[in-house]
Amino acid sequence: MRTTVSQKQRPFKFYATNILGSFFPSKPHLSQQYLLDTARASTGLQDWGSDSFLEGMRVLLDSCSREARLHYFGRTLLQKSCIRSLKDRLRLKKAVTDNPDILNTPIVEPLFILGLPRTGTTLLQNLFFRDVRFRHLHYWEQLAIGPQPTPDNLQDNYIIDSGSAFINKLKNIAPEFFIAHEILPRGPEECNGLMERDFSSIIYIMLRNIPTYVEWFQKRNMTPTYEFHRFQLQYLGYHFKGKRWVLKAPVHLLFLKHLFEVYPDARIIQLHRDPLKAIPSMCSLVAISRAIHSNHVNITETAKQLMDLMSLNIKRSIAYREAIAPGQILDISFSELVKNTMATMNRIYTWLGVDFIPETETAMSSWLQQSRQKRAGKPHQYSLQQFGFNETRIQDFFAQYYERYADYL
Repeated sequence: MRTTVSQKQRPFKFYATNILGSFFPSKPHLSQQYLLDTARASTGLQDWGSDSFLEGMRVLLDSCSREARLHYFGRTLLQKSCIRSLKDRLRLKKAVTDNPDILNTPIVEPLFILGLPRTGTTLLQNLFFRDVRFRHLHYWEQLAIGPQPTPDNLQDNYIIDSGSAFINKLKNIAPEFFIAHEILPRGPEECNGLMERDFSSIIYIMLRNIPTYVEWFQKRNMTPTYEFHRFQLQYLGYHFKGKRWVLKAPVHLLFLKHLFEVYPDARIIQLHRDPLKAIPSMCSLVAISRAIHSNHVNITETAKQLMDLMSLNIKRSIAYREAIAPGQILDISFSELVKNTMATMNRIYTWLGVDFIPETETAMSSWLQQSRQKRAGKPHQYSLQQFGFNETRIQDFFAQYYERYADYL
């Protein structure tokens, strides 16, 4: 089978730029001080607010320098993402200084969609996106801080245009990525980008081989990151008071304790899928993503790192769920969501206490049909064997998950 990972394609200009860049390994500049100074100079602002992000930034830059083996394009993307996050922090602090009432924006019973990666979380988020009664995190809102969101600019502003241009550039550089994962400039997106602004995000791990950062990330007290996450929701939701947030990021499974510390009334939908399907799909996506940033991607090493991280996800989440208040988490089977989509959505809405109105069901059904037609003929292809796995190894590794959630697999 020709896997999607093996369909790597790069334009000549991309290869040429990286070859030339290999003669200048210190370019572009990636020192912490340079990035901080550049963000300040670019915005004309000085106040970061909390400096809790500095440790994560330092560990990230050190790990990337020593371990990631980034080529020139990869180093450039890292520099730009760090500067963007720093500028966003400065602009967010300025916004709340100018309008302290932002901090009074209520966040009531936010809904978080999570689960192991590749378990249908994106599908469920896109279905919810058809319901305008909820407040959704748009791609552009986690991409960069631009105009404060209002009902009039959610689908039309200069950040969307910038994001569209970047996506088109990435499609030219790595078309195989979009077989594995779709990005919609005007669609919903995971809230990993909000956590990236605190330099405590799984995004860095998905894109780069950085074992030291992974170790730090797993041990990190994430409460400050979730507090910053909440602050951003207050900023983004200021002109949408009364609308309930729907958010999605599989990584929240690893940090349920910290999530509930900051959002004690949160509601969680946890999706479940047989790891025999989810794990190789996730490994394929990460291998594809890392190959955009480096010419040195060992897919078996990548898979081992992800297996360890996902195993920790499961162990932590199961242990924490034993102590959580009943009724705050709803388990949903991936296969049931796919086979009986509208019936599953009806059950979810009943659990949320929200009417599943005909207009919403029609909008979801229409999107689902269009999405299936769009994906036809472009399957994401992967196998257990390409990552050095077999069925027994996966089943043994996730024995606790199989036992705990047997009814949903």
